[in-house]
Amino acid sequence: MALVGEGRIPPAIMRLATEQCQELSPLEAAHVYSVLKGTLDKLMLVGMITVDPKVQAQELTQSVGEEITRMIAQQKTLEQRFEQLVTAQHTLRNLPNKTKLRENQAELQQVADQLRQSTKQLCRNLKDNPNVQENMAKVVSERQALQLLLANSLNELDVFKKVQPILESVMAQEAAEIQMKETIEHERTTTSAVKQLRNDVRDEKLDHEEKEQLKQDKMVTAVETRYGSKESAGANEHLRRLEQTKLEDVRKELRLVLQQVEIEANVHAATAEFLRKMATRLQEESIHWGGLHDEDLSNRERDLEGLKAAHQRDSQRLREMEDKYRQEMALKKERELKESEEREKGEMEALRLERMDASAMRIQAAWRGYVVRKAAKGKGKGKKGGKKGGKKKK
Repeated sequence: MALVGEGRIPPAIMRLATEQCQELSPLEAAHVYSVLKGTLDKLMLVGMITVDPKVQAQELTQSVGEEITRMIAQQKTLEQRFEQLVTAQHTLRNLPNKTKLRENQAELQQVADQLRQSTKQLCRNLKDNPNVQENMAKVVSERQALQLLLANSLNELDVFKKVQPILESVMAQEAAEIQMKETIEHERTTTSAVKQLRNDVRDEKLDHEEKEQLKQDKMVTAVETRYGSKESAGANEHLRRLEQTKLEDVRKELRLVLQQVEIEANVHAATAEFLRKMATRLQEESIHWGGLHDEDLSNRERDLEGLKAAHQRDSQRLREMEDKYRQEMALKKERELKESEEREKGEMEALRLERMDASAMRIQAAWRGYVVRKAAKGKGKGKKGGKKGGKKKK
């Protein structure tokens, strides 16, 4: 699912998101902030990890090979149906009812068109090559859009205690999906209506042709009955010419079929030769990339072990700093309580409120400084490859 970029959200959705978005409590805001911050850090780590485009190219080539195999099987089925229809025409020409012959010719034309389109699609797929760079660029673009959305959400959460950018993005995605479903349903309804109209037109045309044929047969029968004795010789000559014309048509069709068979044989031979070469090349590339994959896998495992060791050291230091911070804050709070008890009772409440506000601000500042230092140290350790960090803070 692609993210809705900034600046493409409709104003109506932005207004609705503003109305529905509620301010979070400090505890909820802190929890959501930590979750979004962790997600953003993981996305940044994913952006640093590089993926070999050649490995993805090999996988896409395999999927294209399966598609080509499926299309070849479909083309063989169409060729068999084409041969059956051509064979059946010789039998249908001798029948008095020409309706089946016309149906056979229509189906033959349809199968020929499908066979032609299948051949074009097969040639196009044999020439095409998946563009791995564009796919990787799309993945990077979507990841950057997600990072931008999380960064905006963190800023909104820090300032207003709201997650309005995420809510706007989700609502925009839902609206886009609803619009897409409505468009698909409209296209489906329109296609069904067009198909029904085509069927009605075809039925009317067949009915009209049958009526015209019946009318013509009646007229021919009446004329032949009335003038049969006088025009028998002319009728025989006429029939002989008609048979000669039909024979010539059959010969033309036979030559056309032989030409198509020759073309299909050439295409089949070229396709088989291409597939043999492709299989040989893919086998060689598979052996080559298998060795590269094993070497790269061992390197990544060593890097992962280093990252795990660095993570354990950072976790231990984080726990020690948190314990020290809690102890310092407890001692500071006790000192402030002892000093506040010595002052006058009338000023006690105002001074206590002011110090509580000041203490809360210092706690937030200390926590944010700690989070920033932790993020900076995490980036520094990731760049140095697991080397030891700076001195501990006293």
